Amino acid sequence: MNKKKGGKIAAVIDIGSNLLKMRICQLRKGEIVSLDRLQYPLCLGHEVFTEGKIRFESLRELSGILQGYSEIMAEYGTDQYKVVATTALREAKNRAYVVDQLKIQNDMTVEVLEDDQEKTLIYSEILSSLQTMEQKKIGNALISYIGAGTIGLSVFDGKNMIFSQNVPMGALKLHDMLGNIQEETEDFYVVVEEYLESIMGRIPLPQVEGGLQSLVLTGNEIELIAKICGVEPENDRYIIEAKQIKNLFKEVRSLSREKISDRFGIEEESAELLYSALAIYVRLIQCVKSNTVIAPKVDLWFALMKQMLIPKSSGEYFEHVRVNAISCAQAMSRTYNANEKHTENIRKFACKLFDKMKGTHGLDKRKRLLLELAAIMHDCGHYVNAKDHLSSSFDLLKNIDLYGMTDEEMHIIAYVARYNEYDVPNFDDIAFVGLSEANRLVVSKLVAIFRLANALDKSQMQKLDDIKVRLERERLIITGESDQNLYLEKWAFEQTAPFFKEVFGINPELTIKSKML
Repeated sequence: MNKKKGGKIAAVIDIGSNLLKMRICQLRKGEIVSLDRLQYPLCLGHEVFTEGKIRFESLRELSGILQGYSEIMAEYGTDQYKVVATTALREAKNRAYVVDQLKIQNDMTVEVLEDDQEKTLIYSEILSSLQTMEQKKIGNALISYIGAGTIGLSVFDGKNMIFSQNVPMGALKLHDMLGNIQEETEDFYVVVEEYLESIMGRIPLPQVEGGLQSLVLTGNEIELIAKICGVEPENDRYIIEAKQIKNLFKEVRSLSREKISDRFGIEEESAELLYSALAIYVRLIQCVKSNTVIAPKVDLWFALMKQMLIPKSSGEYFEHVRVNAISCAQAMSRTYNANEKHTENIRKFACKLFDKMKGTHGLDKRKRLLLELAAIMHDCGHYVNAKDHLSSSFDLLKNIDLYGMTDEEMHIIAYVARYNEYDVPNFDDIAFVGLSEANRLVVSKLVAIFRLANALDKSQMQKLDDIKVRLERERLIITGESDQNLYLEKWAFEQTAPFFKEVFGINPELTIKSKML
């Protein structure tokens, strides 16, 4: 098989919970064209969700199939490829051994995507799909991706995401966890509904004006459900009546997997997942006002393929993450009654300092985003505990889901947000030492900038509405204009300046000019 005429050829291999999939595509006249699509059934999810790890027999099978995929990529003359894994490998206790063996045996580097990374890539494709629909038709929407082992939930306000959370419960995991009870009761569906309610009913979906008007769902089982309901895709999306999904669930909820398989002519493994997925879909339908479910035909592989074949799409994706992460952070900050004028003011100051120091701190735009998010959310701890609000902010931020942010990044954000004019990172603190050396350095740099910015609005009264920043050799000169009393800000600035100098070797100086002059 010769390399076809056209642009670059790329491949995405997705090691999922029950399927090993590969897509090979080529860029032709700016469009991504599919050349080949392969998939192979694997039971990694069953093993991990019941035993906690992947068996070496399964690893050998996985390695053998990947060897075959490598040969097919070579036949197509593939220029680049990416291998990703999701829930099953992410949750496997022996994931390090599996990833290591695949590197040794197949010379493949497997990127194990975190929950937020996986869901954000899919959400970006969902929002691209929704852009072609009339905005008023969608309004406030609950957007969900139902995977084999996790459910991603986000709330869209018509412009941006304002909430994002992942639930460690998917169609396959739900079945594997409760499957044993099925033999003991004819009312198994009641058990499933009660269990789902105990998890889903506690998720603090934001109260939006007018309520949640639309439900946008996607996942591995949606095409099968649409097919059974007799719904054909239009503009690469299915529009399914909510009552059709409810009726289908009523039809299958008392049937065994063998009977579901016979009735719809599907594999028994698919029958198991169909039941679990429908139970989740029906529970989500209860959260919205809409009588229909919008189900775009989107997949993880396409988002990854775009980033490989269309260079500008990586920048567009980062901007998508930045805008929506900030939107979610601002919504969360409001939930915890933070002073929004203060947080936005120091966010502005922190960004100015960061940008002026670019040649000195050596940090990229992703770290700038972490600084912005820390500035927006640093005051949330007051809601929990005014006496020890810094620790409360830290504990709160390190344990939340924020759109597009990894667990590691949330830890960095939490550390940056927990320091004020009295506190600096302590290299004797066991928790801080637990960070990698690279991340300790990142935290120290961001903290030095954040504390300086925070000091400039210590009174939280925005006495300085703007600043000018100039870097001159070993001096960082910050100038502002105000006719108000800034003794508190000057005092806080003096407290934070020594650590800034310790980190960067640059002395910050603050000059306040009168507006009357």
